[in-house]
Amino acid sequence: MHLVTDSQPNSIVVFDEGGHYRWFNQVALDLSGLERRDLFDKHIAAVLGPVEGKRMETSIKECLAKFEPTTHTHELTFDGRQDAVFKSDFIPLEAREEMPAGVLMVSQDIADSIRERERRERVLKQLVGALVSVVDRRDPYSANHSTRVGVVAKAIAEEMELEVIEVETAEIAGNLMNLGKITVPSEVLTKTDKLTDEEFEMIRDSIFTSAELVKDIEFDGDVAQTLRSLQECVDGSGIPDGLTGEDILIAARIVAVSNAFVGMVSARSWRAGMDFDKAIGFLLEDVGRKFDRRVVTALANYIDNRGGRESWKSFGEQPEAAE
Repeated sequence: MHLVTDSQPNSIVVFDEGGHYRWFNQVALDLSGLERRDLFDKHIAAVLGPVEGKRMETSIKECLAKFEPTTHTHELTFDGRQDAVFKSDFIPLEAREEMPAGVLMVSQDIADSIRERERRERVLKQLVGALVSVVDRRDPYSANHSTRVGVVAKAIAEEMELEVIEVETAEIAGNLMNLGKITVPSEVLTKTDKLTDEEFEMIRDSIFTSAELVKDIEFDGDVAQTLRSLQECVDGSGIPDGLTGEDILIAARIVAVSNAFVGMVSARSWRAGMDFDKAIGFLLEDVGRKFDRRVVTALANYIDNRGGRESWKSFGEQPEAAE
């Protein structure tokens, strides 16, 4: 058996129900830093330390109690080694003639994968920041708008306790929603007079250009479809596809509310920002027609109970005059 398991890149250990090493492959032995004869029958806390040892022993007992496989991600520090992050699968083993009941633990070092993911996230954030700055320079009258939409969208998504990918998708889409404005002439973006119908449609449809521009970027979530769906309404009266309710991505429903909220409460050079409570009131009036009630409720709760009113009070400050 060792001929097979010792060639595996993962640590493989069999523990008894008390957390003692009953069998292990070469990778597990190398990680322990002990001789083979010293590791056998040693308690896990004596190898991993009291804190991590107790945590692992709890996982072993949990696996045996439920008698079903479980998976845990945990950090370990070994003497003279860099911290490692492992994903460990715990598989219950029935008692046999020469072996009591125990748990098979297969651990994979995922530290490199996590570091690569973190590096990729940093690069994406830098890319998003660079794209947002380009738009802000071309449309000084609404500078910081998309950044604020991203901030509000993230807060709402977290308030709704969505999955991490959905939170990130809402935040990124909020930041990039105005990217398509780079195709709109500067004189239209900075126009202070009433827009013509053609100019209005040009700005309205720039959101679809935003979706088109990012469709080939490998985000974890569907940022492009989120952007494409920002003008959908929950009652089906929106564009471009007339989607209704849950058929609209949750990230799109969140960014739509965030965009409307930021637009109302943000000061412009020609007007003051709207009071937060008044803005929420307007959003509530459009619940069931344009907006998802859960999203608006989450926004209101964040403002009243999570410090949103204080955190976002700067939205109402007058922007510096455009050069």
